[in-house]
Amino acid sequence: MTSTHLTETVREALNVVPNVSALANAAGVSQSLLARIKAGEREATPAVAAKVAAVLERWSVQCSRAAARIRRSNRRGKR
Repeated sequence: MTSTHLTETVREALNVVPNVSALANAAGVSQSLLARIKAGEREATPAVAAKVAAVLERWSVQCSRAAARIRRSNRRGKR
């Protein structure tokens, strides 16, 4: 993957994340770095991309589990 394609892919992810600050904190990178990547002022490095991807994957699992718990609770409440 070229660095340009990598940067575009990271930028697309940053555009759908509701809280870039929380993502930066969880990924251990600076908020300003992610903001600059999002604005097209910086290229994403493979290391930054890997950190961002790891956090998004972790959040995805956590959100899916939370949603499943809510659905189970909701079904129990309808009985």
